[in-house]
Amino acid sequence: MKDFESKVVVVTGAGSGIGRATALAFAGRGARLAVCDIDGEGLRAARAQLEAIGAEVLAEITDVSKAWQVEEFCGNVYKAMGRVDVLVNGAGVGLGGKVEDMSLNDWEWIIGANLWGVIHCVHYFYPRMIAQGGDAHIVNIASAGGLFPMPITTAYACTKGGVVLLSQTLRGEAALHGIGVTAICPGLVSTNIIRNSRIVSGTRKHTPEELKERAVRIWEGRKFHPSRVADAVVRAVEKDAGVVVVGPEARLGDLQNRLSRRLYDSGFKLFVKLTDRLG
Repeated sequence: MKDFESKVVVVTGAGSGIGRATALAFAGRGARLAVCDIDGEGLRAARAQLEAIGAEVLAEITDVSKAWQVEEFCGNVYKAMGRVDVLVNGAGVGLGGKVEDMSLNDWEWIIGANLWGVIHCVHYFYPRMIAQGGDAHIVNIASAGGLFPMPITTAYACTKGGVVLLSQTLRGEAALHGIGVTAICPGLVSTNIIRNSRIVSGTRKHTPEELKERAVRIWEGRKFHPSRVADAVVRAVEKDAGVVVVGPEARLGDLQNRLSRRLYDSGFKLFVKLTDRLG
């Protein structure tokens, strides 16, 4: 898919970060947008930005962890727009901490948004994309955390790893219908995901709140703008790419893990031990 003029692009999690940047990137190429987010204020701001550049926009507050809300959003999109050419599953949340400090509520929260959110959207949109005649694309925003282990990210990695393999496996089936599927795996991106995350573990020297503020400074200091991920999303649709790794630290970690999982595992365990002692 090379030309997005008048194409219908659906973006979940469009109220901020990568989702909003992606919606703006497609709008700048002439696409019609259907966007949703659980954050009404952020969604209204995103809609205003999109309309300011002349895009046709349908915007609905939607919690993607709720199947009935996604079903309703999907129905409204098809009623208003007639078809969906690109579906971008960008909604997601963050959770950091050791497994022993997590409640089942924490697990349900992150799986609901990060994994069930993608499943719900695929479940409701994908069959209708087949029925409309294919020639479409699904993009699932995963994470570098779904490709290789990082400290205190077990729950987050569980969801993002699931998104990566869901995408890779569905890609084979979807090709039968002329539908592409891509998993985007960014590294550190300057978004609000850390500020809005749950951190459930501290260290000997720092409380969970202090660790969160430290992480926020690292993510914001990285200065890797979400628009760079959005550009990668557009290119992935144009090229029908499978798994796209975005950012130098993401590419390095993925390469190291694939070259020698045993060596990476040894280094990872040592790193976790040192951070636990010195943190």
